[in-house]
Amino acid sequence: MPERLFAILLLVGVLTACSPGTQYPSDVKQQLEVLDQTIAGRARYETIKSQYITRIKAKITPGCTDMQRYGIYDNLFDEYYQYNLDSATFYARSKLEVARRIGSPALTFDAILDIADRYVLSGMYVEAQEFLSQIDSLQLPYELLPRYYHVYHAFYDGMATNAGDPLLRTEYRRLKGIYQKLLYDKLGKDDIARLYLQTDMLCDEGKAAEALEHLMIRYETDQTTLHERAILAYLIATVHQQTGNNMEAIRYYAESAIHDLKTPVHEHRSLYELASLLYENGDLERAYRYVTCAGNDAMTVNALNNIHSINRVLPIISESYNTQMTRKRIQLNRALWSVSILTLLFVGVALIAIRDKRRVSAAEHRTREINKELSRVNARLQKYIALLQESNNIKESYLGRYLDLCSEYIGRIETYRSQLLRIAREGGMAEVQKVLRSTAFIESELNEFYTKFDATFLHLFPDFVSQFNELLQPNKRIENIPGGMLLTTELRIFALIRLGIDDSVKIAGFLRRSVSTVYNYRVKMRNAALVRREEFEKQVMRIGRLS
Repeated sequence: MPERLFAILLLVGVLTACSPGTQYPSDVKQQLEVLDQTIAGRARYETIKSQYITRIKAKITPGCTDMQRYGIYDNLFDEYYQYNLDSATFYARSKLEVARRIGSPALTFDAILDIADRYVLSGMYVEAQEFLSQIDSLQLPYELLPRYYHVYHAFYDGMATNAGDPLLRTEYRRLKGIYQKLLYDKLGKDDIARLYLQTDMLCDEGKAAEALEHLMIRYETDQTTLHERAILAYLIATVHQQTGNNMEAIRYYAESAIHDLKTPVHEHRSLYELASLLYENGDLERAYRYVTCAGNDAMTVNALNNIHSINRVLPIISESYNTQMTRKRIQLNRALWSVSILTLLFVGVALIAIRDKRRVSAAEHRTREINKELSRVNARLQKYIALLQESNNIKESYLGRYLDLCSEYIGRIETYRSQLLRIAREGGMAEVQKVLRSTAFIESELNEFYTKFDATFLHLFPDFVSQFNELLQPNKRIENIPGGMLLTTELRIFALIRLGIDDSVKIAGFLRRSVSTVYNYRVKMRNAALVRREEFEKQVMRIGRLS
């Protein structure tokens, strides 16, 4: 009896050790729970936003004057400003058209600044510069100067971030500093944008404590809107993060994200910054959900700068999931060994008890107790097996999303290359046209992308090719893979199917093949299968899974 109790306690201790939790202070934990609830109910805030925009659009009638129409377009631009870049750009262009019809230079400059501002956020720096070049700062009305400086400040900030040449990066940062100073001098003392710039400048000078003091004074006042509180909380979080106070940074990033989601806006930074900190703190499940939500919003608003930032975080979280799964496998193996040893111990005790004729009744009772304990242990073991399978499913879904983003980004590069070619052609830059007509860059990027995809996939499913061939007739198996390639096109198609991407249109877009080609490959493999044609792809989905 004591031996059995000791064994049960030991097993419970082993299983409990397999499920560590992330610890937070009570206020941080409460803030994260509120954020989880806000994300779950964000559809309500989106609906309210859409209904409000619809009411504004209803004000546009055939009887509107151009000035009235300009005011409505300006209102719609403000509503879409951080909500949907494409719609904001559309209404900025509509403002420009009406302003030129009215013949007002001030309204024209206002619309041009709106368009350039949105182009900068979209990463379209060439187009933004084209519009900014149409503005003569000497003719610009005084009240538009802060916005003019703001757009140039954001423009050179983005150019510095994306510049590959260190000399150009230094020059862009110098120009950014000039416009930062001009903008700071033009903004009013109560303008939150001035506080934003002041925080950056103080932190650059190593005066984080002073920056935090100014922020908290403004934060503790009641005269702030929901969106302003989101900005203030974000700034406070960044200062705490710079000073190493990560728990306070998590709390304020979470509050900023809550306000952003309730406003609501889609162009925000707090959520993916929070995901990075949670990843460092070991809260991988929340980090994955938050970075996924931020990625979806960035794609919705089409904010290229945010997409770049999120793409830098995604591979890190992916690697952490692989590490976590490896650790869980080790823990599960230890638990299985413990169960096996304890099972042998229980069986031995039961046999000895049964063999003892003088204690038959006690032995039978002990056997029943042992069976009950084994059932509880097996139930707990099944729970952890289910958790491991769930982790596998999350990893597969995440990998599929990451690959979608990479493929779409390559498509964006091709689109941007075409736009630059058009600009170069109109400007007579023959040599630039010659370089840009070449598809070698895109082909090289695609080849490198497919090589990384093959290597990543085979790392996750090392026996995929051999197990796939086992599903095919011997004379139809894929035995010879061309040199330098890890997977053939047929294997890549079914690798994507194994990851859960079974739509031929999506597969064709990913592999840059026609839909008919993908369909023919799938039919060809089904016809070559040893199992029934309708069961073949289901069998492919089981490759690499634990039985």
